[in-house]
Amino acid sequence: MTPLDDGIRKRLLAGGHHDPHAVLGAHPVVGGVVVRVLRPYARAVAVVVDGRTVELADEGDGLFSVVLPGATVPAYRLRVTYDGTQTETEDPYRFLPALGEFDLHLIAEGRHEQLW
Repeated sequence: MTPLDDGIRKRLLAGGHHDPHAVLGAHPVVGGVVVRVLRPYARAVAVVVDGRTVELADEGDGLFSVVLPGATVPAYRLRVTYDGTQTETEDPYRFLPALGEFDLHLIAEGRHEQLW
């Protein structure tokens, strides 16, 4: 697996990446499906898919990743460990963004009248 470009990594960690969905979550790559997760303060992260648990590699600074076998993105959940506490949750980056470009434009202008 190719490591993240240093510029992309820095923008993600600073919260300044313009499209984190393009980097985080699951994406088909040559040789499988890469799953990248940003979980600051986590001690360990694993994906749970089809009853199997696969540990992600710790890339430092809260970034974790793994390449799963297969050509399609599976339905998976995250098992995250923080200082002895373990929780299982959905990966929000597994799902498409809920806001479209037009919504973001209106929000930036301060005139989106249908946010509810």
